[in-house]
Amino acid sequence: MESYWVVRGGRKNRILEWVYLTLPAERRKERGRRQFESYFKFGFVRNPWGRVVSLYERNEAVQMRQEMTFEEFVRWIEYSSATCIHSSPHRYQLDWFVDANGKMLADFIGRFERLQEDWAVIAKKLGVSEVLPHARANPRARHYTEYYTPETQSIIEEKFKVDIETFNYRFGE
Repeated sequence: MESYWVVRGGRKNRILEWVYLTLPAERRKERGRRQFESYFKFGFVRNPWGRVVSLYERNEAVQMRQEMTFEEFVRWIEYSSATCIHSSPHRYQLDWFVDANGKMLADFIGRFERLQEDWAVIAKKLGVSEVLPHARANPRARHYTEYYTPETQSIIEEKFKVDIETFNYRFGE
């Protein structure tokens, strides 16, 4: 049976499988299956359309923005996702939460769009502070939907279809 990684992405994922799955599997074996299962495993996902805008607008990408329009950036994601071995910003977010068989490993997946509310659930479970500072906040004058044309919206919808369907995202939410 082919792993989730190979089914979802082809040849480049065979290379990435070792990076993303073998090491965590080894660590799980080291700690023991029971101990791993006893951990509360959580993470966060983000609206794929908003995530792409955030990648484009991040502070580290100033030079790129000077050389590339948002439409070109979306096309670059479409191209690089299909050709680059190391394309983690362009991977499905689901990939970070499943094992080689596609089995969900996380006990809770929060949404970036509900960060404070979902963090409160996690904090209560872990017995830690519910106060979560918003570090590296990058306020935008425009809503993410204003960056998209119908064509670029469709490209991202197709590229991140797995995340959109799995986490029930809609453009404009």
